[in-house]
Amino acid sequence: MGVVNASVDSLLGGVDAAGAAELAAQMVDSGASILDCGGQSLRTDQGEISVQEELARVLPVIEAVHAACPDTTVSIDTYRAGVATEAIAAGAGLVNDPSGLLHEDLAGVVAGSGVDLVLAYSRAVPKVRMTRDQLVDDPVADGVGFINERIAVLQAAGVDRSTVVVDPGPDLGKSPDQTIEILHRGSEIRAAVGGGRFLWAVSKKDFIGALRERTPSQRGPGTLGALAAIDFEPGDIVRVHDVAGVADFFAVRAAINEGCDGPLDLPEHVRYEPGG
Repeated sequence: MGVVNASVDSLLGGVDAAGAAELAAQMVDSGASILDCGGQSLRTDQGEISVQEELARVLPVIEAVHAACPDTTVSIDTYRAGVATEAIAAGAGLVNDPSGLLHEDLAGVVAGSGVDLVLAYSRAVPKVRMTRDQLVDDPVADGVGFINERIAVLQAAGVDRSTVVVDPGPDLGKSPDQTIEILHRGSEIRAAVGGGRFLWAVSKKDFIGALRERTPSQRGPGTLGALAAIDFEPGDIVRVHDVAGVADFFAVRAAINEGCDGPLDLPEHVRYEPGG
């Protein structure tokens, strides 16, 4: 899943419709099969924008991305039912809700449209930073209970369990050390919520910055370190900013873990740097 943000306050900045179409095409060429479009960042140092402004930002991007990459799934990153409804009508086939179904009317939108939903484990109110005294004591136990309870709400609304992708919620209402524990015990969480697909949204997250004192633009190597430690299952999704770099990581990882059919030779045009 490549990140195509329309929000100017997002982690690494946003793009307009033309820029989104170009970026999306590059990401698909590099190996992305899902393009995640968001109109509002979860940054807690920025205020919440209106539904109208979120739609004004993200709908042109979704339409441009869908037109540029018609065979690729477009995802809408939002926790608002109204935004999800309009985004689905514009071509989105996946709703990525980072709030943990804060607004339960979103369940009806998903059930009625038949699109897949990413359900995140988050006790945080979007755009509000949680302090240490507000955090749960055991994020793994609480996360399992939260996910199972939210899945029950979705199923009661008519959502098929097979369409739900679980996001353990790195950084969402968690301290950096709690995020690391969640990721470390990801397989345990998966088993406790009945298996299924997981979304791993670790790209350039704050826990990497806390570990290594790195700003968002410097967290690429740390992102690969996180991905190297995760136990993936078939159908899992990795949400990343650097699609090409992560595709290289997985290609090399697979070759070493599974073997590589030879002969494998280095093409002359990539042996040295251009002009070197």
